[in-house]
Amino acid sequence: MDLHQNTVEQANLITTIDEKLIVVNDKTYAQSLIITKNSLLEIDINSIADLSDEHIKQLLVSNPEIVILGSGVNHEFPAVELLNPIALKNIGFEVMNNQSAARTYNILIAEERKAACLLLI
Repeated sequence: MDLHQNTVEQANLITTIDEKLIVVNDKTYAQSLIITKNSLLEIDINSIADLSDEHIKQLLVSNPEIVILGSGVNHEFPAVELLNPIALKNIGFEVMNNQSAARTYNILIAEERKAACLLLI
């Protein structure tokens, strides 16, 4: 799926996402990512079942106001215990499939909101 172009400058924006790849600022990734406006981290997990406390900590490094978990092609919710650190910091979070997560992330960044997004490939 191709996403519409956005004019937010110097921000990591997702331009394409499908079940095998993610394109951020014209660079293609075939691995899961944690992405914020100013950082991008490739991570070695392939399913929501592989999500760990360490991944949640990495999502929180940028002190986001909202965390988006893209669970892949299908919507799949992680273990509730993993989300406790997010809830305890009163950070909003959403879990959705990757296409919805990418669109939501781009909108939040365009609104200059502090968002962190995990996308699973």
